[in-house]
Amino acid sequence: DVQHVKSDGTEERGQAMVEFALIAPLFFLLIFGVIQFGIIFGGQIALGNAAREVTRYASTVAPNQPIATIRTQAAGVLQRGIPAYNGSSVVNASYCYYPNPTTPVTYSWKVIVTISYAHSLFVPIAGAVVDRFDGVADNRFTTHVRDSMRVETPPMKTYPSGTACGAHP
Repeated sequence: DVQHVKSDGTEERGQAMVEFALIAPLFFLLIFGVIQFGIIFGGQIALGNAAREVTRYASTVAPNQPIATIRTQAAGVLQRGIPAYNGSSVVNASYCYYPNPTTPVTYSWKVIVTISYAHSLFVPIAGAVVDRFDGVADNRFTTHVRDSMRVETPPMKTYPSGTACGAHP
């Protein structure tokens, strides 16, 4: 018990306790927020790496490859890369063609992979604040990654059937 006697002879007691009680919630929110965002950012980096790896895989197969094989590849990559992976990823892949700048005109394929993932929120204090940033109160923070790459097939000399890249969302 610390006592402080002011110059007029009166004692001040408990002032530090009141100051701590006012500042402590903000301090803990800041500390736990840094921890929670560190976990989310680490997962986001892994998500970006997974999208790049899955896009690279999808670029080595024919454009008519079933999406299920790409999703299977993505599940393994995400499970290895994201700490505490919860299986809430949504993987979409689409192929489109574009004209090459050659004469005569040839066409090439491009694959576009989009992954959405709902990161689990582990820190209760910060999680309650961060939870609504993505618009849904579900104790998860959803982020999205998109990557594209040229498909490794020889250029096509005829006009392909499929979706043109300029028409792709």
